[in-house]
Formats: sequence, C-alpha cells, structure tokens
Amino acid sequence: MAYRQLRTVLAEFLLSLQECRELATDAKAWSQPAAPGARPQISGRRRDSMTEMAFLRAFLAWEVFIEESFILYMLGQSPPRGRPPQRHAYPPKHSSAIEWVKEGRRYAAWTVASEVSQRAERFFRDGRPFASVLRGNQTVLEESRTIRNAIAHKSMTAHQTFETLARTKIGILPPTFSVGSFLGTNVPGTVPPVSFLESYIGKIDLAARQIVPS
Repeated sequence: MAYRQLRTVLAEFLLSLQECRELATDAKAWSQPAAPGARPQISGRRRDSMTEMAFLRAFLAWEVFIEESFILYMLGQSPPRGRPPQRHAYPPKHSSAIEWVKEGRRYAAWTVASEVSQRAERFFRDGRPFASVLRGNQTVLEESRTIRNAIAHKSMTAHQTFETLARTKIGILPPTFSVGSFLGTNVPGTVPPVSFLESYIGKIDLAARQIVPS
C-alpha cells in the first residue's frame, strides 16, 4: 500500500464506478422483454436488488478512494496534475499515517463528509484538497450515505430517513417502492433523462477528479 500511486487509486476508483454503472444498466435491460410478449430475463424486484448492489459498491469504492488518497497525500505524494497539499504532519511510513488518522480510535471513519473535512484541516493546510470539495458536495454525499444506510441496514430508522429523502425528490411514494426503484427513477426535469443512480455516481465521480486531478 505504501508504494501505490494516486494515479492508480483514482484509476481503480473510476473503473469501479464504471462497473457499477454497467451492472445497473444490465439489470435494467434484463428486466425488459426482448420482444413483445417475451418474458424478461429477471423480475423487476431482481432488477431493483441489482441496482441497490451497484450503488452500494459505488459508495464503498468512494470510501476506499477517500481513505487511500488521504493517506497518500499525508505521505507527500503528488497528484498526476498539480502540486501536493502542504502538510501539517509528516508520518514516516504508511502504517504511521494510518495510526495518526485514527486519532486514538479503533479506526478512522470516512463516510461523513463533514468529519473528513475537519480531519483534512488538521493534517493539511486549508484542508486541501479535501475540505472544499467535500463541503461543496456535502448534500450529495449525505444523501448518498442515507441511501447506502437504507441498503446496508434493515433498521426502521435507516429506512424512514431514506423515505423522507425520497419524498423530497419525487413526492408520493408508490406501493411497491424500494431503494432500487428510487435509484432507477429519473431525476425530475433532467433532459436528457438521468436516473438518480447516475446522478449520484456522476457527482461522486467529479468530486474524486477534483481531489486527485489528472
């Protein structure tokens, strides 16, 4: 891990996002009949489950990208284009950097944008390049985390929080509503139509490119 490059971390993240997009696209195609009267390859319920899996994998890839790029910047690495951020701390090796970001806890969490922004300000001058990008995308990232929690956790709180979000986006929820069906729904007013899944993934994609410019 100590010898990985930021270019590689970004490339692997973008590849993961592309694979998630393709999974969701395949699920949608397989749920539609190939010809009038033909039976689809998978049910709408299976399509929605696959769409949820695609989104969950994208969000997990984002967490990995944030952690790995943060650590590599701490070690003084430069992005493919531009200069590295000015550091407040100089860990001697990769394992030291990991321990330092834990700050006495069992592990460092990377899912909450505001917490990562604050951590960045402790380790880099002006929190660059993380703080400004994460704060500029905080709403998108918080909504993504809400969706991720509704997929990964079966708690009533997680699903109520998600349903509140969905109502603000599309209004009345249909009886067969699920996280996957929401992600497959087009964002109202988008021309050409863009699904919620692609809208969220697209914005995360752009945020990653700003953190590690190439």
